[in-house]
Amino acid sequence: MPNLSTPFSHIRSPVKPKEELTNPFMTELIHQDNSQVLMKKAPQLKEWPTFTGEGEYGHMSLIKTIDILQKDYAIPDELITARLHELFEKNGKRWYYGIRQANG
Repeated sequence: MPNLSTPFSHIRSPVKPKEELTNPFMTELIHQDNSQVLMKKAPQLKEWPTFTGEGEYGHMSLIKTIDILQKDYAIPDELITARLHELFEKNGKRWYYGIRQANG
């Protein structure tokens, strides 16, 4: 029975598969660099909407804006949480501090 393999089947291609070309450490560094660039482009916190505790749907605008900015500019949860107190004013700030005190 004739051999069906080609005479060149033992030669490896000089082109490496994509998996071999991607270094997981470099991918992580590239992702970090991109995230930092995006975060630098994000609007300053003073440009974000605030919550005063007045009005029926004021909190919804704040939440939606934070979600959009977080996704668009790759802002980590920790950074938003650390600065959250700056987005509350008047009754909203009193409410926020009460929640923080009650829940830690």
